[in-house]
Amino acid sequence: MKYGFLDESGNVGRGPGSSAHLIVVVVVVGNPERLRKAVVKTRKAFSQQVKDAPELKAIQNTPRITQRLLTHAVEVGFDAVGVVANKSKFTSLVHPEELYRNVCSRVVREVLTRFGSLSLTIDQRYTARKLQHQMDQMFTACVQDMRGIALAFNYQDSRREKALQVADAMAWTLFQKHERGDESLWRIIEERVIEVRI
Repeated sequence: MKYGFLDESGNVGRGPGSSAHLIVVVVVVGNPERLRKAVVKTRKAFSQQVKDAPELKAIQNTPRITQRLLTHAVEVGFDAVGVVANKSKFTSLVHPEELYRNVCSRVVREVLTRFGSLSLTIDQRYTARKLQHQMDQMFTACVQDMRGIALAFNYQDSRREKALQVADAMAWTLFQKHERGDESLWRIIEERVIEVRI
């Protein structure tokens, strides 16, 4: 069984100031410790302020820090699938969280199809029990028609699970590419990431 780490970039809203895209990435590895070590190695390369930060959050980091993290991740090896959702195509979804679940479902299905059974860790973002339950149902439904494929999933705080910080950096990189037209970070990881546009 492979290990996957899921995070997103962009937002689910559609009002003024919201992003045009929602991007969800799953980073897939055989040994999660290798991704965690990439985070540790990145921290060690920078100032005490970076070393003491609760986590390496791409939106708060300088591009140089994210670049170093992505480079270390490529060195240790990974596969990834990123689903880039153009939100204008999902106007029929009533609740914004439906969009998030829909994109998560798509990326998980893509990963399971390509890599088989998965132990998936998701960045913990829900506090409302109802939303958490709906997310659980979505993940369970992902494998119902996939014979011989298993999906285990759990939610973790990205400050504690360092591998999620790598997924965050990759989602942010795809966001920069599609939302800002900046491919400088993307060029570091493009050979390792399967990009699906919906």
